[in-house]
Amino acid sequence: MKKAILTILLCGVMVLGMTGCGKPKNEFDVGNKSDVQISQNSDVKMSIKDGTLTNTGATLVLTNNSDKNFHYGYPYKIEIKKDGEWHKINVQLDFTLSAFSLPSKESKEVELNWEGGYGKLAEGTYRIIKDIDYEYEEGKHETFNVAVEFTIE
Repeated sequence: MKKAILTILLCGVMVLGMTGCGKPKNEFDVGNKSDVQISQNSDVKMSIKDGTLTNTGATLVLTNNSDKNFHYGYPYKIEIKKDGEWHKINVQLDFTLSAFSLPSKESKEVELNWEGGYGKLAEGTYRIIKDIDYEYEEGKHETFNVAVEFTIE
């Protein structure tokens, strides 16, 4: 009888111990080196609105400096700088596929909350990457990436 109670207690302790063994929400898998090309074109710039950066989100400002009209959506990626090189962060993100207009000579704000996908970012240097789309001819599109770097301290 004592052996059975001891076994049940031991199993209970093991189960409780294993439930705490998952990755904390502020840790993620750093993947391979990034192969994302960031546009050097100055038509669209992305920045972080002053006072909005936290370890769980930020407000982006997309600025169209050109006479063209661009489009963007909800999707974004965050990469981390390790040993002087950008690396992907392996997470699964789900986005609604909406398109928003970025008219000529205008700016738009985009609020991000990445805690659900990336968790709370630890200290480090990161960059946010967004795709920008341009229809240069009826039915023909060009997509390029813009990025903004930031540091969590």
